Amino acid sequence: MNAQAPSLGVGRFAARTLVALPVAFAAWYWLAGYHAGMAGTLARALIDAIRPGLVSGVERTGFVLAFVTTLEVEPAAGQLGVLVPEVSALLYTHGVALFLALMVAARARPWQFAAGAAALLPFQAWGIAFDFLAQAAELSGAAGSRHAALPAWGREAITLGYQFGTLILPTLAPVVAWALFNRRFLEDALPQARAGIPAKPI
Repeated sequence: MNAQAPSLGVGRFAARTLVALPVAFAAWYWLAGYHAGMAGTLARALIDAIRPGLVSGVERTGFVLAFVTTLEVEPAAGQLGVLVPEVSALLYTHGVALFLALMVAARARPWQFAAGAAALLPFQAWGIAFDFLAQAAELSGAAGSRHAALPAWGREAITLGYQFGTLILPTLAPVVAWALFNRRFLEDALPQARAGIPAKPI
């Protein structure tokens, strides 16, 4: 729990967050490749739990992850290869920059930055894993896969997991993580914000 955050007013906190955002995004982008490697490792573990044996390896080029699958495909007559979908980790890890900016504005301690960034990794891995699964489902069918790419619960669940991991988790998870580290600030700030709203005339 951050003991200093409650001393900040809501307006000042918002201003500090806006100032910190460019630096936070620069730091995130600079470390994006290393971050992608960690998130990709967790994503593979999740894929293995859903569909064991589907991925034989993960290759990283910068922040792009290439999942080497065991799915044999025939893109054209007489040709045989394996499916290798690629996922840009930037689509799923950018929320860490927002988290860092919020924590800077809240005057967080160093261990809180590290703990929060680590806590976000599983949510980022979810998005990466389901991006891969969605591609595998589509590409393997289009290319004539010789093996079933989908688990028993089917395309609908993969689509739902992909939408959740793409549209909701990247922005929601960092805000929730920040809120958990700064509950005291929220408890003080919300009444202040309500007090600043003019009362409606009767």
